[in-house]
Amino acid sequence: MVGAMVIGALVMRAGGDTVTVLRATRDLPAGAAPADLDRVQVERGLVGEAYLGMDLPADAVLRWPVHAGELVPRGALGAPVAREVRQVTVPVEPLHAPSVLNAGDRVDVWATAGNSAGDRAAPQLVLAAAVVRTVAADPGVGGELGVVIDVPVESVADVVAATRGGVVDLVAIPVDAGRIDDRAASVAASGIGASGIGADS
Repeated sequence: MVGAMVIGALVMRAGGDTVTVLRATRDLPAGAAPADLDRVQVERGLVGEAYLGMDLPADAVLRWPVHAGELVPRGALGAPVAREVRQVTVPVEPLHAPSVLNAGDRVDVWATAGNSAGDRAAPQLVLAAAVVRTVAADPGVGGELGVVIDVPVESVADVVAATRGGVVDLVAIPVDAGRIDDRAASVAASGIGASGIGADS
């Protein structure tokens, strides 16, 4: 199977019938905006209309994960779920967050409450699958990172309380934890291999 990770072998030479498509430069999880994309020229006959060109829809999000080096399928884009959110800055100690955290990643927010005696309660899930908006480049005065996440309006109080009352952990959701069923269905409909541009006979 010809994988999108070997796209370099498929980039057309000058003079061929080519089309401009978009390729991810890093792993993008489901629910993220399609960002950090490169433009590449590939043979039109290999991709047809199945992959995203320069007509990137406004406010679109990914319905399934797209890995670094892969072309972005048109079917991977969808409208964001209508949900009123607020952007909340979560201060977190560096060792309590993923070592690599980018805008568009998804995290679960856990909190472990403490008391004056130093006792710790069992960790509690405060918010699941929050989308990261920005990550501070350097720790603040207290050595904590400022991670801005999207929080549903009804959960803002819980998240803010968690940042005030104990230790917060951000747990990364793997990039493949997405709508794989939708991906397979879309790929099957397009006749293109699930992990690449085409399939060897």
